[in-house]
Amino acid sequence: MKIKETDKCIIGIAFVITIVFTALALIVLKITYNHIDNDVETNLMNIARIVATDNEVITMLSDENMALNDYIDTYYDDIEDISFIVVMDQSSIRYSHPDPEKVGLSFVGGDEVNAINGETYTSSSTGTLGNSVRVFVPIKDGSIQVGVVSVGYLSTAIKAMKIDQTLLTIFSFGVSLILANLSMLFLSKRFRRNLFGFQPTEIALLYSENKTIIDQLEEAVISVDKDLNITTINNKSKKMFGLSKKDISKKVYDVFKNFDYTDIINAELHIKNEHITINDEKLLVTSFPLYLNNKVVGATAIFRNRIEIDALLDQISGYQQIAKALRKQKHEFQNKLHVVLGLIKMKDYEKAENYITQNVYTTNLASDYYSSRISDDRILALFIGKEIQSKEHNVKLMLTADSYLTKQHNPINDDDIVIVLGNLIDNAFEAYDNKDMEDKKVVVDIFEDDDKVKITVIDQAGGIDEKIREKMFKRGVSSKKGESRGTGLSLVNEIVHVYNGEKNVESTVEATKIEIKLMKVIG
Repeated sequence: MKIKETDKCIIGIAFVITIVFTALALIVLKITYNHIDNDVETNLMNIARIVATDNEVITMLSDENMALNDYIDTYYDDIEDISFIVVMDQSSIRYSHPDPEKVGLSFVGGDEVNAINGETYTSSSTGTLGNSVRVFVPIKDGSIQVGVVSVGYLSTAIKAMKIDQTLLTIFSFGVSLILANLSMLFLSKRFRRNLFGFQPTEIALLYSENKTIIDQLEEAVISVDKDLNITTINNKSKKMFGLSKKDISKKVYDVFKNFDYTDIINAELHIKNEHITINDEKLLVTSFPLYLNNKVVGATAIFRNRIEIDALLDQISGYQQIAKALRKQKHEFQNKLHVVLGLIKMKDYEKAENYITQNVYTTNLASDYYSSRISDDRILALFIGKEIQSKEHNVKLMLTADSYLTKQHNPINDDDIVIVLGNLIDNAFEAYDNKDMEDKKVVVDIFEDDDKVKITVIDQAGGIDEKIREKMFKRGVSSKKGESRGTGLSLVNEIVHVYNGEKNVESTVEATKIEIKLMKVIG
């Protein structure tokens, strides 16, 4: 529904009125507060000057007559809007105070000093009655100053006056503001019914957000209406299927014949992770109908590259390798505890002691050996886990004495080192599978300097077929059977490319050596 210009003006005027009324209310309040403050100060100053020129006050203060407090009390009967009248001598000793017990004591606040020296002024300070605004006027007997009078009004009383004025102003302007807002809401209510409760600007924002999000997706998205006209395509679908903006509003079966939307709309099918092949590319498709007021108005299909998903799973496996290694280490430790428990129950304490001593020595020896060469805790945990895993393959995993790896390798991410090292070691282990050999070992060398991190893995399980060797780092290539194979080394290859690194494979009939270099200087 298109909003008319007159309706826009009504909404705009209501908004302007709201702003103007609010601004006026704030201005009125500020002026009112200033008037209250000025009136209070003027009133206090007038009263103080009256007291300071009262002959009775001057005489009694000059005579140091404490009965002055009773005389000052008579002022309270005739004067409003004051909290106290305090008369003091030149030593700041009070001769009057609302609390008779304070008479004869020193004035509190410290702001009377200038008045004792002959000045007249207004001050704000905290005395025995609390914070107050007070004026000071010298009291003179002829030309000789004999004391000071301070007349004050408590801040709480002034605040109460301001609150009363604030409530009155809020009520007056608030009624007008509410009426203006009600008018605006009444006029906009008709439009909201046809816009699902959204304002036009909100719809524009939602559309922009939706388009931005869809275009940033790594999956291809294609939507159609109930008549199979294309309504939405994102950037990924343009790249994956060669579509363009010109294809919007065209029949989907005229420009994209690889997927049938008919059943999704007619049968209201919701299909998740359907395996299909388009242009020899394996994809996963999730499709579902679109509803408006419980009626099907179209359908959407989301296409994902299965190979990219497999690569992500491999990347996650780098963390899984560490977790798996720690679980194996825990399991092995529990087995050793069971052995110790059995020996103790058999009361063979000497063997138990020897077993514990030997295991502690062996564990510490291996741990010290690795930790003295690998300072990165994550890589160290991975390597220790791989050593435990090597026993399952009946393979001896060895780290060269010259290996060296620091705790940080900026800009090289240790997650990438985990993926490279984990995949190379796993491939070396699996190379020994189903091979009847006595001396199975995998040698790992890790070296780091200012320029690079170099990882070398050597196995003696025999060479790699030349045909496989030429393309072993390509996605989907593997000497092992299984649909999910062939992504590990391709992920290693991607990491090498990120760091402008190098990879080298040397293979003979007896052994295979894979060397990976990740460069710290990129570009």
